[in-house]
Amino acid sequence: MSVPSSAELTRARLARRFVAILLVVAGITACVLSVLKITGGVIGDIRFVVTTVFLILGPGWAAAGFLRRAPAAHVWLLTVGVGVATTLLVAQFMVSTEHWRPAVALYAMTALSVPLLLRHAVVAQ
Repeated sequence: MSVPSSAELTRARLARRFVAILLVVAGITACVLSVLKITGGVIGDIRFVVTTVFLILGPGWAAAGFLRRAPAAHVWLLTVGVGVATTLLVAQFMVSTEHWRPAVALYAMTALSVPLLLRHAVVAQ
C-alpha cells in the first residue's frame, strides 16, 4: 500500500472543499427557488435539477466529509447512499404521517446539511 503524496492530499482537499461549497450554493438556490414558487419554464427545470442534485448529494456529502483520507470512490458511494437513503426516509415519513410538505422537508434538510457542508468547506480532510 502506498502513501499518498502531500500534493495528492492537497488536490483531494481542494476538490472536497469545492464540492462542499457547490452543494451549499445548490441547497440555498433550491430553497430560494422554492420560496419564490418557480415551477415552469427554463428556471423551473433548473429548480428541479438543482433540488434533486442537492437532495441526493447534500446530506451524503455532509456525512462523508468526516471520512479521513478515504479513497474518492468510498466518499462518493457514501455520499450517494446516505443522500438517497435520507431523502427516501423523509419522503416515507411524509407519506406515513399524511403530511406531504416537500418544501418544508427541503428547508429542513438544507438547514441540517448546510452547516456541516460549510464546516467541511473550511476543514476539508
